[in-house]
Amino acid sequence: MTLMRVPLAWRNLVHDKRRFAVSTAGIALAVLLMFVELGFWNALLDSATQLLRDLNADLVIISRARYAMIVSEPFSVRRLDQARAVPGVRMAFPVFIEEQRALWKNSESYNPDEPYRRNIRVVAFNPQFDALKNPEIKAQRRKLMLPGAVLIDRQSSEDFGKRHRGLIRELADQSVEIVGCFTQGPDFSADGNVVASDRTFAKLFGQSRYPGAVLDMADIGLIQLEEGADRAAILKSLRAMLPMDVQVLTRDDFVAVETRFWQQSTPIGFIFLCGLIMGIIVGMVICSQILSADVTDHLKEYATLKAIGYSNAAVMSVVLQQALLLCLTGFVPALGGAALSYAFLGATTRLPMDLTVGRIAFVFLLSAAMCIVAGLLAVQKVIKADPAEVF
Repeated sequence: MTLMRVPLAWRNLVHDKRRFAVSTAGIALAVLLMFVELGFWNALLDSATQLLRDLNADLVIISRARYAMIVSEPFSVRRLDQARAVPGVRMAFPVFIEEQRALWKNSESYNPDEPYRRNIRVVAFNPQFDALKNPEIKAQRRKLMLPGAVLIDRQSSEDFGKRHRGLIRELADQSVEIVGCFTQGPDFSADGNVVASDRTFAKLFGQSRYPGAVLDMADIGLIQLEEGADRAAILKSLRAMLPMDVQVLTRDDFVAVETRFWQQSTPIGFIFLCGLIMGIIVGMVICSQILSADVTDHLKEYATLKAIGYSNAAVMSVVLQQALLLCLTGFVPALGGAALSYAFLGATTRLPMDLTVGRIAFVFLLSAAMCIVAGLLAVQKVIKADPAEVF
């Protein structure tokens, strides 16, 4: 009979039911910490790129000086006229974005002596064009042709007040009418979103945004290609033809640029990454302590196995099996806790806390690696154990 035929690792774990429960809870807590930190990390990236992923475009044009969406660097719409001349381009049209000057007044909390105003992100385009993939915006974009009409994100902060159709509100010191709602959610740079037509946008910000005609400067240019067109060839042609003041990207590359900015160039991205790393370290320490205590308690038994001829590798396999079993028994309750935590945090913060299959698999692999490393640290006592000295 070999050690592989005897569930020694499992019996070691469950021999003391109380210790097993405490050990499982310790591992589950460490794994839950990793889930939550990963959730915050992904919420940061998902929310920051939600608008970009909603753009209905094959290619996008942005100013070469724009390295992130929070930076206001417009470019001339003449570049879009030039882009339309490239064979294979079906249409090219501008999108306008404003947040810094977009002050939304909440009339419910209005105080004549101290008006309550808060910045909100305004996204605008010509409603004749299908600029965004959001199905609610697509279905209501014709309503935006009415003067002063806006759609508001129902997931915007409560500080913006009521958000149902028919309300008259003040935006940038001018009256607007809410003609509908959509769902997108806030991010780490904007607590709310409004969609408007380009004409309404010009009325709201024409006097303050840029000198001259406000619609002559676009924040993003959307390029839609003809069916069957060679995107790579058109991308190359546009890059060669357009001046150096703009850059042409695929939508996926545009999302990647924004993701990289939040990952590498912002303190909050670094903080969440450190939190995830700390979760792994904490879990490794907890698992190592649990396995080390178990190895110490069963050191005589392990020494006996070595004395009757079992190799270090065979005895090591028992400890590593225990590590993986702890990972499995701790992962299941942690996954349940993560689902509840994500639901609560998503509802509270309105950030996209999505527990996807890929993210579950990623945390499981991290947990398994954490427990295996902890097992390798704990098994050193077994390797060094001399049966003659132990007894």
